[in-house]
Parts: sequence; structure tokens; C-alpha cells
Amino acid sequence: MGSQEFFSRWSWFIEWMTPSRATLKWVKRVIFSARSEYQDIALVEVDGEGKVLIIDGKTQSSLADEYIYHEALVHPAMLLHGSPRRVLILGGGEGATLREVLKYRSVEEVVMVDIDKVMVEIAKNYLKEWHQGSFDDPRARVVIEDAWNYVERSAREGDTYDVVIADLVDPEPGGPATRLYTKEFYDMVYKIVAKRGVFVTQATSISYTVEVHASIRKTIGSVFGSHATISYGVYVPSFDSYWGFVMASKGENPLKLLEKEFLETRIERALKGDSRLRFIDYHSMLHMFSIPKPYREQIERMGRISTLESPVEMPA
Repeated sequence: MGSQEFFSRWSWFIEWMTPSRATLKWVKRVIFSARSEYQDIALVEVDGEGKVLIIDGKTQSSLADEYIYHEALVHPAMLLHGSPRRVLILGGGEGATLREVLKYRSVEEVVMVDIDKVMVEIAKNYLKEWHQGSFDDPRARVVIEDAWNYVERSAREGDTYDVVIADLVDPEPGGPATRLYTKEFYDMVYKIVAKRGVFVTQATSISYTVEVHASIRKTIGSVFGSHATISYGVYVPSFDSYWGFVMASKGENPLKLLEKEFLETRIERALKGDSRLRFIDYHSMLHMFSIPKPYREQIERMGRISTLESPVEMPA
């Protein structure tokens, strides 16, 4: 059933987090819906959240709080590096990840690789509050291609980036992104992360799918080294979830971000004068990196290394 048919029949949107848990949202109107070659895309207005982007039945971001997710994804890695010149974004079709990267005065080139041309065109036309004109920035280049193929070719050719950001959909069973959470993929990512470089990925919900998150962390740690790999998380209201991220560094220890003088100096020096952060500051960083003990213990205890032969997937 396509998005338009679904939302024309039901004013309530049920989003399944796991096979036994869901959230319920009142949909005031359907703004746009389409089926691309790869996914079912809908833009709706939700009471209390404004415009909400939904892909394959999963909330991707909402106008009310997308800045929390995108700042949490982008800025720890960018600030840890300090002066990234070349940045690669894998996914990120809304253009908001691109928006946050372009806030840095050191950035000379950002390559955004997304498999779905339809999603990018929808973003350009309907998600202007998200991208805020970032697609037109002369430093930005959008490539419509499978992230696997792009990274594989870059690794083969010796191309490197200071920061690599994976803003991908979850590893749904049989989905296009599942292989982008495997050791084989992260082996290639490691090759294209420059000396002193940083890699970060969204890593599903810590509160609902902690085993999936733990597997992503273990898999990345098996490539970058467990000492250089860290989990962090933030509550995103529109996801109704404590959302997880995994970051790995070839340079500074990620825990440097918890040093107040280090972080505040990086923010002051790294961001362009007209840029501002709505969410990230020292206290927010402390909060994100301070995963509560029960979740922290589960992350350490659970999970496995994801491979092409046996990839980690979201609960069906």
C-alpha cells in the first residue's frame, strides 16, 4: 500500500518501533507522497511536530526537532577533527546534514552521496526549512549513487576525507542500507578516512533496539579499534526514542569533547561567524556522551559483528 492510500484512509499514523511496540501520531494532512525506485516517501503535517518526513513507514525527521538529530550527528565528529576540509555525507537526502557541515569555515568541499534522486528532488522542493539553500552552496556536490559503490571506488582510488558522516536509513531486513552496516563496508570506510579523520554514523534507537546499536558499535570497533570507537545518544521527541550514534576517530580521543575548554574553543574557532548551534553546547555534549548505566551495560554485553553473510537487521 502506497503512502497516499495509507494516509487517505487513516488520520492516525502508527509507527512500529519493534514488533511489539509502536507510537501513534495524528496526521492533520498529507503534503506529498510518492514511491521512488527504492522507497515509499511521504511528507505529512503532524499535530505538534509540523512537517514530518516519513520513509517506508519510519519517521526520518520533523520540522519541530530535526535540528536535535542533525546537530547530534554532525557536530561531535566535525568538532573532534577541528578543521575538516573535505567531508563525505552518505545518505542525508533532506539536506539538513549538509546544512550543518557547511557551517564550518574550514570546509572546502562536501560530497553528498544519496541513492535516491527522487528523495533529493523532494527535499529541494518541499524541505526548504531543512536544507536552507545548502544544495546551492558552491562547496557542495550531490552525487546520485549507491553509497557502497561510491565508497568502494574511493577506497580503490585512494581518495580520502577528513570526516565521513553516514546519515542512512536503518538496516531494515532486505533493505537497501543493510550492507552499509557491515564489517566489509566499514573496512572500505576506514580506507577513505584521512589521517586524523573521523567517522560517524546514526546507529538506531538505544532504547528500542539496543542490540542493533551494540552490533553497529562492535562492528565499527572491530575496524577502527574499540579504544577509538564510542557510542553516544540523545532523545529525539519525534522519534519518541533515545537515539544512538557511533563515532570512531583516527585522531583525537572522542572523550576530548568532554573537556569544556577544548570543546568551547573548537566551537568558537571552527564555525563561521554567521553560524549558530541550537542544540550543541558543552552541557548537551556531556549529556549525549553520558549514556545511562543500564543501556551502557547492555551495549557492552550485547551485539555481534555484522557481516555481509550475516548482517545485523532491525527486528521484523
